Amino acid sequence: MTKYPKDRFDNKADQPARVGAHRQRITRRAWWVKLLISAGATVAIILAALAGVAVLDARNLQQIDIPALGLTATPTPTPTPTPDIPVVDPATLTKQQIKDITITVLNGTTSETLAEDVSGLLDTQGWPNLSTADAADSTIKVSVVVYGLDEDLPLATSIANSLGITRVKQSDMYPGAKVTVLVGQDFVQ
Repeated sequence: MTKYPKDRFDNKADQPARVGAHRQRITRRAWWVKLLISAGATVAIILAALAGVAVLDARNLQQIDIPALGLTATPTPTPTPTPDIPVVDPATLTKQQIKDITITVLNGTTSETLAEDVSGLLDTQGWPNLSTADAADSTIKVSVVVYGLDEDLPLATSIANSLGITRVKQSDMYPGAKVTVLVGQDFVQ
């Protein structure tokens, strides 16, 4: 029988459980080293994914917020088109339109004659069917013209423009009139 020359792997006495190329000792790392390596790899993968998403979003011309990378989106304001609201002139109204218009002026302040004064202003401008009353709240700070139906928007904006009131709001809170002018403390000043 032929004998093969002996080499360094033939001595099994040094490490009896191992054979061949696996005869080196196993070095074990501490548990916290494994935890740090895992956490570091996880953070690196997440940051790489966020950077990839940021690059893809940049191609779509959209920005996203990634505070960890210092990327913050600055939204570009989208201009909202203002609808063309026709102006209602009380001098050009027909008899039927005048009959259909009802305007209530509510005093939302502690001034006793403010509703009558505003009603007098509207009357001199030709607005018909005016009525006045005190509002339930006498601490209204900002004046507003309130309308109920969509078709009354031109009427409400025209009345607001004639009084210099900037706020026009749709609400069913005042069902007694087509347009309600709620006069606040800003009108007194």
